[in-house]
Amino acid sequence: MKRILSKRGLLYMAIAVVALVSCNNEEVYVDPEVSDSNITGSNEDVDSEAIYACDFGLNNVESNSTIIINCLLDLEGETINLPNNISLLGEGGDIINGTLNFSEGTYIDVALMNSSLILAGEKPAIRDVSFNFEPSRWGIVEGKVSDAVALKNREILNSMMVLAKNYGFNTLKIDEMDAYFEVGARVNNPKIKSEEAILIPSDFNLAMTDNTFIRVQPSNAHSYALIMVYESENISITGGNLVGDRWEHDYTPIIDLYGNSYDSHEWGHVMDIRGGVNVVIDGVRISDASGDGFQVAGSTIRNIDGTAGNSVISTGVVLKNSIIEASRRNALSLLDGDGILVENCDILDTALGTNPTGENYSSAGTWPKHGVSFEAWRVRNSDGSLYEYEKIENVILRGNRFKGNIYGDIVLFTGSFITVENNYFESRIGNKASNNIIIRNNVMQAGEIDGEPSEYGILIKSYLVNDEETNFNYEIYGNKIDGYKNAMVLSGENFDVHDNALTGFKSAISLGKRFYYSKFYNNTLETDLSTSYGYVARGADIKDINIKNENITVGRRSVDFYDVIADSEQGLVFDNCEFNTISRNKSNIDGCENITIKNSTFNVDFSVVDDSKNILFIDNNK
Repeated sequence: MKRILSKRGLLYMAIAVVALVSCNNEEVYVDPEVSDSNITGSNEDVDSEAIYACDFGLNNVESNSTIIINCLLDLEGETINLPNNISLLGEGGDIINGTLNFSEGTYIDVALMNSSLILAGEKPAIRDVSFNFEPSRWGIVEGKVSDAVALKNREILNSMMVLAKNYGFNTLKIDEMDAYFEVGARVNNPKIKSEEAILIPSDFNLAMTDNTFIRVQPSNAHSYALIMVYESENISITGGNLVGDRWEHDYTPIIDLYGNSYDSHEWGHVMDIRGGVNVVIDGVRISDASGDGFQVAGSTIRNIDGTAGNSVISTGVVLKNSIIEASRRNALSLLDGDGILVENCDILDTALGTNPTGENYSSAGTWPKHGVSFEAWRVRNSDGSLYEYEKIENVILRGNRFKGNIYGDIVLFTGSFITVENNYFESRIGNKASNNIIIRNNVMQAGEIDGEPSEYGILIKSYLVNDEETNFNYEIYGNKIDGYKNAMVLSGENFDVHDNALTGFKSAISLGKRFYYSKFYNNTLETDLSTSYGYVARGADIKDINIKNENITVGRRSVDFYDVIADSEQGLVFDNCEFNTISRNKSNIDGCENITIKNSTFNVDFSVVDDSKNILFIDNNK
């Protein structure tokens, strides 16, 4: 094999370019079709801890040659025109300070690419699919930096993804890096935010490790996105630590670029998916957002009838195996999208802390303070018509762990066709106006807030618009709910609640103010708490409620109903239930109408106050 050996006496001493020197010890790729006779350069007898100036140049290389770069080749600002079919392989060396003008069939090793080497001419051949990004070779400055340097960091990283794509790489790999990036958009316009963010292009993978830290440069910007997907598709983002500026943010009230005043500073998001299609986020740690840790929305708002219009709707978005912690507003906000999966994530410590009375907003949590918030923007007009500027539907939350979220784990504010399954919760699942919801096979273990157990497990309220119910079609089954003051409080229409195990409660199932066309069966309600109740209702409007095959064992009263007015023809029926009261206090029916208890057993009589009407007991056993 022909070899040209760099002379040891030519040690390159210039400290200014040390940061550009590669110490890549990976195995060199050699095309098996290349013969020994056209290989120049060598690593023979080279000290691995020192890089010497090359004693050869590239001006006179011949076509079909492979050049091994094991030394430092300084082009001294020259432009080198390379012939056809040249392969430049890195073997611990580097090429700096100049331009390589490629011809057809040229290949350059990724390890030789850096910010001082310009590649021109024909696009070089690429044999790898991954670009290993070394921050120092491309000018990234790590650690605490000025705003100007943080802005340059962002420009470099964005340009690197574009460069990698242009040269045929589909993955940018980042290992050790801890750097700040200026991303403050100072407006809520998604397109402008995308221009100020670290923007992931289509058909691309950003692959990070536990050693990668990408941080928001602290600012007064009320709105930002650290990592953003905007009107792009087929993207994966894996690994890494993405860190917001919650604790260092300047919360002084701000006037944005359009002259609007913003005080709450709640739109600083660590990861923002706006019009993303087929996007997978896997194994990422997201923390310390001044707004939301993770947001999914369309690229703009929809037509008023809910059709897409000019918006690219986010579809096929997957967030899995990730941690979202210490977000100031919500851990996840889902505003607009169709077909979203959140799986095997830890959603932690959202919105802790309160603002002192009368003072500006601070790093303390701000509303709505939930682990996951489904909050599509809809407007109900005075004539009853609905403008659906956003829609969030066909979402699965599966196998996640919710802990320490200050106001609730999930709020179904506005959403449709949502499945919540196999999760662990310590706080509530709540709602505003949602439909076609499945809540199944979850474990809910009440946590504590200010030394008190969580108030509610599942809290679904009725919400009427022009006498029409907006909360309907809920199926709740297979859940284990323990330790809440109120395990379930339910209102709305068309609920199917079955095979749940409720324990350690003060009240097991409370029927809300308006509850229609629903059934309960095969649930177990059991606690030895002395002040506990089974089914509870106060001033409820009831129609067609059937409760069957229930096992109810409580401390004080199995049933405690006041002013429950059921429909005269489709009332409330308990059928084949077991009522057991440990204290032997009578169950109470006071001021109620149209309730039937049949085919059931109970160890203590029911107390029916005289003003109750049409209360029937049929074929029961005491």
